Amino acid sequence: MNAPPSLPRTGMVTVMAKISLLLGAVGVAVALLQLLGALLMSDAAVAAMVRRPEFPAGLAWMLEWRVWLSWLCLLLSVLFLASAWGLLRRHPWARWVFIAFLVGGAALNFAGLAVIDPVFDGLIGIFPVEFLDTREGREFVAQMQSTRLVSWVTGGIGALTLAVLHGWIVWKLCIAPARDEFRQPGR
Repeated sequence: MNAPPSLPRTGMVTVMAKISLLLGAVGVAVALLQLLGALLMSDAAVAAMVRRPEFPAGLAWMLEWRVWLSWLCLLLSVLFLASAWGLLRRHPWARWVFIAFLVGGAALNFAGLAVIDPVFDGLIGIFPVEFLDTREGREFVAQMQSTRLVSWVTGGIGALTLAVLHGWIVWKLCIAPARDEFRQPGR
């Protein structure tokens, strides 16, 4: 009885899968630590923090939903780890899940740019108006504005760079040499 012919394998898929396995394992470990921290943080401590009027609303929401968000991070990390393992084993479903992670990751980097202004506005809003009207306060606001601009530029360049890199990997996974590695033998 003859064994089915094995499909050719490129080094790119193997290397990408191994790197992703490492990143996925680190992601699971970090998500578990985050979940532990979220579970240890008491609701009373969160309530005391978010009651303060200067506390940013977005951060308050994240703290109030910390346990659910931590479970979501853990779930996504486990799914990414499973897709990396499936990629290494050349399972067709894993290629599509991995591509979805790449596209989603690139999109989230651009979405992250939307939080730059609220973060800086929240930081400035923590300080009393009386302070902001002083010379030191105006210098602080000017420094925050220049730091905001730097954040926009570096964030935009980073998001664009990752989008190009992720796009290139998606393209490489969709062209014939890599795509053929995910065919089931005999098909």
